[in-house]
Amino acid sequence: MPTDDADAYRLNPRHHWLFNKLIVAELQGLQAGPFGVPPTLQPLFAKPIYNLSGMSVDARRFDTIDEFESTLRAGMMWCECLEGPHYSVDCVAVRGKVPWICVTRGYPLDKGTWNYWHVNVPVPLQVEAHLKDFVARHLDDYTGALNFEFIGTAIIEVHPRIAVQWIDLYGDDFVRALHTLYETGQWDCQPEDEGGYSVVAFAPPAHYRAPSPEVWEQWTATEGVTYMQLPSYAPDGSFNTLGMPEGGMRLVVINTRDPGSGFALRDDLVAYYLGTAELSEQGSRTQPEACQTGY
Repeated sequence: MPTDDADAYRLNPRHHWLFNKLIVAELQGLQAGPFGVPPTLQPLFAKPIYNLSGMSVDARRFDTIDEFESTLRAGMMWCECLEGPHYSVDCVAVRGKVPWICVTRGYPLDKGTWNYWHVNVPVPLQVEAHLKDFVARHLDDYTGALNFEFIGTAIIEVHPRIAVQWIDLYGDDFVRALHTLYETGQWDCQPEDEGGYSVVAFAPPAHYRAPSPEVWEQWTATEGVTYMQLPSYAPDGSFNTLGMPEGGMRLVVINTRDPGSGFALRDDLVAYYLGTAELSEQGSRTQPEACQTGY
């Protein structure tokens, strides 16, 4: 059962095409093309055709074709600009059918960063209909979890895996049923109507120290917090910034049933990290300004 895109790619050789954002766009009739094919519209949106590291790497809007052509590089694609809410939709697919679906709405900030995600919002009818039609048309040979990213009613990404960032908010029964699905190919579960919030903390790129076990225990003990996820640390204690968006480094993901406690913890957490910025090579402490796109 894959938990990230690298494993999902390796474990689903027949469905590698799902990671190709250009194919996904073209299957929906969106105006799109690869690097080297002149765009036919402006403004437009550009992104890598493949990006298994996530986090909106190198994705951005261009107001004019000239700006796009002077900036873009091989491996990228262009697409018409889409409008509407950003949804991350987890679902279960069983040979072209979708017996379970959960919609999470994201609230973005600038340059690929996020404020928070509201998990388990009412399913927009057009989103549900488009997702089920896509699965019926193109994935009748697939059984397992799927994650769709939507802008408005258009699909922008598909992943043959669940969104593990907030799977704890789905409840224990869901996790057990997911294991059964991958073991038997059968889905017989209607999870409780649970949900919550996934609050994200970003800060400017810098060399931050990992929190001590005592600090980490204090954070995770915050009332209402169900899960916290740190980024990868290098052996020297620095963040692994691979896959981080232009707007900053993702410090921590905070899952909570109570958004107020999540936002308050984020403020404390970002202040802590900004106070731990390491000394630069010149010997002066690196003190980045608070990231306006992160909190």
